[in-house]
Amino acid sequence: MAIVMGLDQHRAQITADWLNTETGEVSRARVTPAHRDRVRQFVGRFAGQDLEVALEATTGWRFVVEELQAIGADVHLAEPAETSTLRGSKKRAKTDRADARHCASSTPSTPSPRRLRASCVPTGAAASPAAGP
Repeated sequence: MAIVMGLDQHRAQITADWLNTETGEVSRARVTPAHRDRVRQFVGRFAGQDLEVALEATTGWRFVVEELQAIGADVHLAEPAETSTLRGSKKRAKTDRADARHCASSTPSTPSPRRLRASCVPTGAAASPAAGP
């Protein structure tokens, strides 16, 4: 993978942390407000690149996934409770940047059997991955 990215998303903003695996360069950004047009503008810079993105399936994840898939990104959704468990106990206060970095560092290279592939989520599915049978 050329770029591996983790997103920590909230209603007001999205924190992104990514690694260029070819150069080793680590970058981060904050997308505010967390609206479709701002997300489209942000992800547009990665169009045509080999991009793998992980994010928790929290409020508003659908439009973010749609915009990422529109540029050809390989998107992974994680169950928020599972992500919290995998992260383990915290020695410091939780930060959006730490959450984004955790998603970027753990999802692409260590597949989880509970992880959902965004492309496999039915269009009519509930917004929460925990909903339904």
